[in-house]
Amino acid sequence: MAIDPIEMDSGISAPELENNNTVQITGEDKQRIYYPWRFSLIIKLQEKKILHQVLKRKITDLWKPSEAFPLIDLGEGYYTVKFNKEENMAIALQKGPWFIFGAFLSVQRWEPNFVPSRAIQTLTAIWVRLPELPIEFYDDKILAKVGNKIGRLLKVDTCTSAALRGRYARICVELPLNKQVKSFVWIGSHKQQILYECEKLLCLNCGYLGHSSSKCLKTNTQIKAHFIKQKEDLKQKTQKHNIQEELGKVIQKDLLKPTVEDTSSED
Repeated sequence: MAIDPIEMDSGISAPELENNNTVQITGEDKQRIYYPWRFSLIIKLQEKKILHQVLKRKITDLWKPSEAFPLIDLGEGYYTVKFNKEENMAIALQKGPWFIFGAFLSVQRWEPNFVPSRAIQTLTAIWVRLPELPIEFYDDKILAKVGNKIGRLLKVDTCTSAALRGRYARICVELPLNKQVKSFVWIGSHKQQILYECEKLLCLNCGYLGHSSSKCLKTNTQIKAHFIKQKEDLKQKTQKHNIQEELGKVIQKDLLKPTVEDTSSED
């Protein structure tokens, strides 16, 4: 095959050569290529690998979408779920958290320029409760501020929006898995507690999402240290007990040993 003479031109400086290797993407290009993915998702099954067809069947059973969809393998355990209907994307984002074979399924909205090998954080959507939230704060704008302070607000529960439930407000937020969650926020001068509806997902030990307390590395380290301390304590107690036991035998032997007076009285 003939080689284009321009490709062999060595008279181009490095900056010019780099510039010639750049494909310019215009705003019109972005609008055209991003639009088909506007209702798509990026998912990853944490700490577990399953077959592509099994994963697709499981998320279909969980989400029950109203349309057929492709599940695109991106590598590094990441997949893109391409929906054409916003309602199906909303169900996947707002009805979770989701688990497949006991493993957490991370779900986030599709984003441009996503490279799996360089993915720094994984996001998930979680319902949170605001117990005993003062009734005057059941306001859409205030709840949006609270949700965006916790993470990124996705949805306000219907009963919360209508102020039909006074015991707690309920909102759905998007959170990263590599950051500690907040246990409270200040709303003006009111300190508001936050409860997360995800027993299997939130580690109560370290405050991170994505694993339970039983699988927390910090917890396991503490348990190991605890057992080592227990072993040392037991060793010290055993040594002390042995010393006391030997000392007790000596004392008992001395007590049982007849004295000179005892011997003479017998005579």
